[in-house]
Parts: sequence; structure tokens; C-alpha cells
Amino acid sequence: MAGFVHDVQKKQHRERSQPQRRKRLGFLEKKKDYRLRAADYHKKQAQLKILKQKAKAYNEDEYYHAMTRKETDARGILIADRGNETLSNEEVLLLKTQDTGYLNTIAQRDSRRIEKDLNESSTFKSSGNHTIFVESKEEMDSFDAAKHFDTDPSLLYKRENRLRVGQLSGRNEKDGTINDVSIIGSLEDGEVAKRDEEKLKTLTILEQRIERQKKLRGLHKKLELQKELMKGGDMKKVETKEGRTVFKWRNQRKR
Repeated sequence: MAGFVHDVQKKQHRERSQPQRRKRLGFLEKKKDYRLRAADYHKKQAQLKILKQKAKAYNEDEYYHAMTRKETDARGILIADRGNETLSNEEVLLLKTQDTGYLNTIAQRDSRRIEKDLNESSTFKSSGNHTIFVESKEEMDSFDAAKHFDTDPSLLYKRENRLRVGQLSGRNEKDGTINDVSIIGSLEDGEVAKRDEEKLKTLTILEQRIERQKKLRGLHKKLELQKELMKGGDMKKVETKEGRTVFKWRNQRKR
């Protein structure tokens, strides 16, 4: 029977979590967390020990050929060469020409999309003035537009959908019965709300495309200016009254 003693599963030791009354003190470190922190600490100490030994045994007269090909910054960090090749002025000018062509293509595509969105989002909206004639100045001063049109004051400026008070209340003024207009209106309200939501989404996308097009046009102008500056020529820098810097080239006679 003694051989089966070690086969009995022992109770596992579980570390407790942070008690509620000590939550303000932060995370309660477990043993596994301590082991990770200790391993990281000893690794850094070992690295510091190696660096101290190298600094102690450093020979100021030591020389190797890499000293003439490599350099360090002010913090002593080695500046590695990425192997980038220096391009000529003609090659850079060609790349900038390709960039301007790409930006111009994207801007034209966005312009067509904006024009399409404007045509699709255009809806009927009434315009013009409604002139009402009165008999005297006193009547003009006491004129009530909501009472005259028999509608709610909030609907005065909606000429395309100006409902009367009877239609808004849903009752017929003559016999007191409920109009079908109120039921239809309630159904139309849901459709109108859905249509307004879709229209708002379309207008938001349209606004983003217009803003994107402005940025593309600005980048296109900057690249065009850089290309002209790379070409050289007799030019001068001029400060405008608005504080902007512009470049002006001298007119040259072409043969």
C-alpha cells in the first residue's frame, strides 16, 4: 500500500487575488510575476557588468579600420548606413513628375465622384417669396402668419410640406373624426427619418471627399513648386502682404 501514497492527488496551492479593501494599492504581484521581474533584472545587471568591464579595459590608442567608415551621434549610438543610393537631379525630377501625375489622377476621380454625389443627392426644395397683401398698416403689424396659414409656427418655412393644424392633430374640424392623414403621416415620418439618415450619411461622405480633394490639390501644388525650383533659373523669393512666400522667375526670351 505504500507504493500508492504518491498517486494521491495533492491539494493545489492557489495564490489569492487582491482583497477588495486593498484594491486602491494596485495589482497584487504573484510568484510568476516576481520570477519574470527578477529574471529581467538579473539580465540587465549582467549586461551592465559586461559593459563596465569593456569600459575598464578600453584602450584609448586602439585603432581599427571601421573607425574611418562609421560614426556615432551625440548620444554615442552607432549610425548605420542603410545602403540608400543618391539619386541624380534628373531622376528625382522624374519621380516627382510621376507623383504629380498620380495625384492629378486621384483628384480627377474624386471630382467625378463628387459631381455624381451632388446630382444624386439633389432633392426638390421650394424657393421664392410668398407675398400677402393687407388693407392697412395696423393689420400688417398684427398679422400672424401661423394663424393665416392654419399651421404650426415651426412649419412656416417648409413650403413644400406645410400641414394644417387639423392634419397635425389628426381630427376633422367638421365631424371630429380621425383623418387618415395622421396615420399616413405617422407612416411617412418613419420613412422620412430613414431617408434623412441616409441623406446625412451621403452628405458626410461627400464632405469627406471634398476635404480629401482639397488636400490632394494642395499636395499637387507643392510638388509642382518643388519641380520648378529644381529646374533652377533666374528667380527670387518674395514675401506677400499676407505673409506667404512666393517665387518669381525672370521672363526669358525664347528663340
